[in-house]
Amino acid sequence: METSSQAIHKGLYDILDAQTHHRLREAQGRKRAEDLNQRVMVWSSVETAAVILIGLVQILVLRNFFTDRKPSQAHYGRL
Repeated sequence: METSSQAIHKGLYDILDAQTHHRLREAQGRKRAEDLNQRVMVWSSVETAAVILIGLVQILVLRNFFTDRKPSQAHYGRL
């Protein structure tokens, strides 16, 4: 039969084991969250760059579409 001192020590060691287990799980969860956050940040940056690039290309295409060009003499010189 355990003495009360042994029971207290066993209880404290059980608590320490549980705390260690929870700290390890917390650290693993934090690492996973930080990795996921990093991946989301990279993906968002790539998407932002793509949207800006597509917008600039659209502006250039529309600007060329609506520019007022003078007809060249080669097209209308000899009818």
